[in-house]
Amino acid sequence: MLTDHLAAWAASNSDDAAITYVDHSTSLDGLSVTATWGSLHRRVASTAAALRRVAGPGSRVVVLAPQGVDDVVAVLAALWAGVVAVPVDLADLDDQPAHVSAVLADCLATAVLTTSAAKPRVQASFDAPVVLVDAMPDDELARYPAMPGDIAMLRYPVDPGADPFGTPLSHGDLAAAGKRAVTAFRAVTGRSVTVNWLPLCYDLGFVLAVAAPLVGRLRAVLLEQSSVLEQPRRWLQALASGQDVITAAPDFALAYCASRTTEQDRSWLRLSQVSTMLDGGEPINASTVRVAIDVFGQCGLPPQSLRTCYTALGAVGPVTMTPSAAPPLRITVDREQLAAGKAVLRTDGRSSLLVSSGRPVDCSVLVVDPGASWPLPDGMVGEIWVAGPAVAVRQPLVSLDGRSWLRTGDLGFLHEGELFVLGRQEDLLTVDGRRLDPHEVELVARAAHPAVRPDRVVALSFGEAVVIVAERSQHVPPADLDPAEIVSAVRAAVAKRFNVRVRDVVLVESGRMPAGWSGHPTRAAIRRRYLDGTL
Repeated sequence: MLTDHLAAWAASNSDDAAITYVDHSTSLDGLSVTATWGSLHRRVASTAAALRRVAGPGSRVVVLAPQGVDDVVAVLAALWAGVVAVPVDLADLDDQPAHVSAVLADCLATAVLTTSAAKPRVQASFDAPVVLVDAMPDDELARYPAMPGDIAMLRYPVDPGADPFGTPLSHGDLAAAGKRAVTAFRAVTGRSVTVNWLPLCYDLGFVLAVAAPLVGRLRAVLLEQSSVLEQPRRWLQALASGQDVITAAPDFALAYCASRTTEQDRSWLRLSQVSTMLDGGEPINASTVRVAIDVFGQCGLPPQSLRTCYTALGAVGPVTMTPSAAPPLRITVDREQLAAGKAVLRTDGRSSLLVSSGRPVDCSVLVVDPGASWPLPDGMVGEIWVAGPAVAVRQPLVSLDGRSWLRTGDLGFLHEGELFVLGRQEDLLTVDGRRLDPHEVELVARAAHPAVRPDRVVALSFGEAVVIVAERSQHVPPADLDPAEIVSAVRAAVAKRFNVRVRDVVLVESGRMPAGWSGHPTRAAIRRRYLDGTL
């Protein structure tokens, strides 16, 4: 288990660097603060001692600490004390207050872990005992003898349009995720470095910041999400400062960072030592992969280092990942056949370019007919099912061919042993009996007019028609906007490309579209607000 690894590294490699946090809040260049394995162990054990005074084994505690060493200490202290950690992004107190309130009400936490600086903000939202991770009491708690099947964490996805539901993850789940990731990354003990700016409540964020470094004795370099989105070069600088570097970002963020990289940045940034730059998908866009390989390639990033993966609700860690020997596989398929449920290779103007999410990472993947529950051959679109160590405990499973499988609710197909993910079943557009990929529709809508913000477009289906909701680009002054022209351009482009009726095009002001932690629009909330007229 992860706490076993922490104790082992603290005993054998006490003075080696474990975590480095690069703080840009007080320094433009970033002030680095490093914790060794020994100091990390002492902070975790002492914080666990303070925690156990207010929370018993098996109780739940919310982690609301700033990104960096503090939130890693908080999560590990909960695991060390045998308490169930519920990590929540501290920034969501301001950005997603309704989500935080819903999580706090759902998880029934008995305490909260935070820092002295964040304590006033936390207490304003949460009436429960507060344990400070930066107080460092004198006593230390002996590690609680948790079993692999004991629940260690509840993970809540940030979706303002859905009721909160925490996925229980066991101590064994977290350790297995770290082991699978170390193997997939081809990480080298004591040498490889992970660079992470994703919150710990996000699956890949926890794997890169906690699970993989603890299992593989890797050094973790942490940055704050807001500092990276403000200045993407900060992430790239961190990547350029290590050897055998492993990192990840959601698809939208990868595209955003590539677009914000200047010619001057590319002239001095050296990314040749990055072994894995993982596109976290949701979904993976072919244009992002192409731009990332091009832009970061000018900084020396080997094309095979740009890798893609697939993560699923109910699973922990990457389910699939592309190999490190070559860039992700890209294929073009017939658009009409894909809408009918079959991936047929085609290269003319009626084709769609898709990117592989790779091969299973120490687990099994099937594509299954969701109605008949039988496996489908390569090239047929169906629901993605997963079995093996990637599946979290206490998930509802179904039996097929003598094995238990997790139904992910995601659609995709297999081609030459690799998985291509098309999106959530519930997000699929059904218009007049035809199935349309919402991401394809959104790509056409965002390209229809320069005033449409590229990462803020959502397509919804209502019976016989499509509704497009788009956010105004921040780069176009309101005085220069002609809303009627934008609506007309989007409506015409979508109707012509897909031969569908566009019932409505809703243009909203910048920053008004409901979004999750990653900035990606949340369909459930947008549909609800469209129907009740509050967009």
